[in-house]
Amino acid sequence: MRRPGDTAFTLVELLVVISIIALLMGILLPALGRARKQAQKIACLSNLRQVGIALQAYLPDSEYHLPPSSCHIREPNDHWLRVLTRYTREPLLFRCPSDKGKEFVNWDRPLSEQKEARYSSLAVNALLDPIHFRYGGRSNRYNCVNNIRRPMSCIWISEAPDTESFRLADHIHPETWEGSVEYAQRFIAWDRHQETSHYLFADGHGEGLKFEQTYEYPGTCNWYPETAPKWPENP
Repeated sequence: MRRPGDTAFTLVELLVVISIIALLMGILLPALGRARKQAQKIACLSNLRQVGIALQAYLPDSEYHLPPSSCHIREPNDHWLRVLTRYTREPLLFRCPSDKGKEFVNWDRPLSEQKEARYSSLAVNALLDPIHFRYGGRSNRYNCVNNIRRPMSCIWISEAPDTESFRLADHIHPETWEGSVEYAQRFIAWDRHQETSHYLFADGHGEGLKFEQTYEYPGTCNWYPETAPKWPENP
């Protein structure tokens, strides 16, 4: 029995309060985690769509040629990341909130001093670069959006994994995947957003999709500009 004026908690009461708090945390934390991931997913897709808007503004000025990846330039300011930024009032956000990479390129420093850095959370489809050996090793006609079979069905940008292979790399080579989903997934952050990833198509629109919705043989293939959304004759 408590004595009059005694307001202290008993040990049993304290344990009950702690148990209730622990129970509430167990219920709320997973929900908060899911909400955080959903917010990151929405922010990432929004950022990618802003890149798409910049692309749509850029294309008329370039006679509808896509900007190059780092594979075909020497001047950093010609890089597609830099080029598209000039077409927005605000800096484009090329880093996904869910990307766990720690070091990204600082464009105010020489790239030669940042060999451990990454360009962004994104990578372009090398099949749409100005030059590609698949199309004769010369000027690539599919670098021009007007020559792509269906721009709204051909992926230009995907999310890149936060791995060592993407240090100072900004493009991928779908022609090397040979129809293997498992092999292709090494080069795509295919599960960054609850088993999905974000893609920007050559017409400038962005979508969140499962990787198998973009690349599965036989089935849909959104990566080859000459046939997308179909497979080429010799995948």
